[in-house]
Amino acid sequence: MIFKKNIYKIGTCFLLCVTNAYAQSLPHSFNKNLKSASVSVSGDTLIASTGKIERKWCLNKTGLKTVAVKDLSLNKEWSKAHPEVTCDWDLPGAIHPNSKATFVSFDVRESDDDGFINRHLEVTTHFRYDSARLEVQHVVWLFPDAPGVRVQLKVKAMDGFNPEGLPDKETMRNYFGHTLSVPSGRAEYLPLDFSVKNQRRYWGYYNDPGSRHDQSRDMLKEEVVVGYPVFQDEDINWASGVCTEYGDEGVMVVKESHKCVNQQGHNTGSFYAGPKGLFVTGWGLNPDEIVPDRFRECWANWTIVYSGGNDGMQLALKQFDRARYPVFPERDIMIINDTWGPANPGGGQFAQEDYLLKEIPLLSDLGVDVLRIDDGWQINPWGGEKEVFRPSYSDGWKNINEACKKNKVKLGLWVAIQRAKQQDLLLNLKEANVVTWKVDFDHLNNREAFENRFKNIREIMKSSWMKTQFSFCPEYADPRYGWYYAKEYGSIYFQNIQEALPEHLIMVPYHVLRQHWLMSKYFNSNKLQVLLQNPKRVDTRYSDADKHGHGYCFAMGLPFIPVFFQSAQYLDEAGRKELKSLISLYKEHREKMFDCYSFPIGETPTNASWAGFQFINDKQDEGYLLLFRELHNSESNKPIQLKFLAGKKLRISDLKSKQTKEVEVSKDGFVTFVIDNPADYSFLQYKVLN
Repeated sequence: MIFKKNIYKIGTCFLLCVTNAYAQSLPHSFNKNLKSASVSVSGDTLIASTGKIERKWCLNKTGLKTVAVKDLSLNKEWSKAHPEVTCDWDLPGAIHPNSKATFVSFDVRESDDDGFINRHLEVTTHFRYDSARLEVQHVVWLFPDAPGVRVQLKVKAMDGFNPEGLPDKETMRNYFGHTLSVPSGRAEYLPLDFSVKNQRRYWGYYNDPGSRHDQSRDMLKEEVVVGYPVFQDEDINWASGVCTEYGDEGVMVVKESHKCVNQQGHNTGSFYAGPKGLFVTGWGLNPDEIVPDRFRECWANWTIVYSGGNDGMQLALKQFDRARYPVFPERDIMIINDTWGPANPGGGQFAQEDYLLKEIPLLSDLGVDVLRIDDGWQINPWGGEKEVFRPSYSDGWKNINEACKKNKVKLGLWVAIQRAKQQDLLLNLKEANVVTWKVDFDHLNNREAFENRFKNIREIMKSSWMKTQFSFCPEYADPRYGWYYAKEYGSIYFQNIQEALPEHLIMVPYHVLRQHWLMSKYFNSNKLQVLLQNPKRVDTRYSDADKHGHGYCFAMGLPFIPVFFQSAQYLDEAGRKELKSLISLYKEHREKMFDCYSFPIGETPTNASWAGFQFINDKQDEGYLLLFRELHNSESNKPIQLKFLAGKKLRISDLKSKQTKEVEVSKDGFVTFVIDNPADYSFLQYKVLN
């Protein structure tokens, strides 16, 4: 057998690619572009670029191996030669470093996933492993101008494939009295060098957010591991992302899966940072789920480059997340009223028709866009086999539709997705023009559940294109959606917060602000529906909410999708006036705000802090600020460090008072703000003048 040797210089390293000269190979001199995104082939090297990041793979006898990742903005390349790694993926017991892959095909096409996401180049390289009786597709998505690339494996069984003994998750072994992690199937590899100065930042968000509504249970877990060289593999099984920080620049990897800190989910794997580079395990596809009649998807992974320290890292993550999960303003921008809000603890009574017909005109007067009827609207709620997700009202949707049309309020519905029939949801969509569905009580614990759920959701959305969307509820400890998955279909529904019962869900303003502040760090806020309660109805034995105004409490939701989780019928006149004024002001600016990236600024909320959010547009030449002086804070003046504005001159407009001033941002990014009274807030717009 004759082999061809190609030597490529990557940085200061020379990497050897060995391929069978007689085997079919990548097409020579291939080149395809979509705006700034491009795919090319040079010998046995596949080069993929978005215009911001470039990644190179070497074709060899085992498959494709990443040999370099490059930040094109910095002209900075990361690479590491390690001969033991022959392929980006493996499956212990089936695909190993000495496995022989037969190259089958190579294809590049433009796609927008049937309109659900932004247009991109899709690069598919197909291999066959005769010894393992498996076929593997390596799929790369390239979004023009994005700071990252998305990589996913798809797998199919050949005749004779035997799943027995192959790993479906990480296992443990006892080694000299110590418990060590044994990796499952690898889905991704990056040749990062952990022998030079670096640190690793791991992060993830918890699921079951309602159970985290107290000051001791933050939604975000973040851990920075220092020390180098890394001599032993550092295995982390709880994180959704890892950022390898080389000073103020670096490379991050994010799992596109339903993994949460406290919910491993379906074969979501781990991160392994060590002498050979960064391994990412977790196929999301158990061996017995690999079928012969079609390719099935594994979990995807994002590789993102950044500079500018942690601020730049947050921005790059959010930019790529939005390329992957765009917001469609005509579909996604809304203020929602959810009828479960006044529950005490049950809320089914607020789905009754007489209550709804009183509520609709009051919501319209406030400026709320959507009435979403929560649990209780269906026939025989919680009736087992007798429960039907069709309206229980005597005239069906007739009276509610007429009231909504008259008052220019749209309709949304709650649905227990596992018990609802597809044809019933399509009928409701047709008859009531449902613009948003709150999906509850899901349980996604195998590949079939994922495939069926999103196949049905796509059919519903396609039948009313850009007129309906879904919000996924991650409550309770069941494996559901996570925070970096399935957001092309709408948004994620956040914490249930109540007025009175159950006690552990009672709204405490600084708890709410703290969790919102933490969620905005590594998550795009315009993909999160947050629940905003009536502070004057909260049980004062468990909360100081009554010491806060309606505007303060509602403003905590403006970086997100605000959900009026209360009843308009229970507002007093002063509260109605305050909310109506703020909602009207917010609606003047919300399209611009939705187009921005939001970041937490100031101090972590503690009930004695200055905390807030900064909204930054793509050009970074204008944005918004929301600042909160908490109840027990004694400082009327506070220097706040802003992001990406150091040394700039700003024109800042107070949107409530209509006053405008010009300020110089200090060289380290600080501006001093004034809020005269505690438990008050500022809503500001800024423009960069220089």
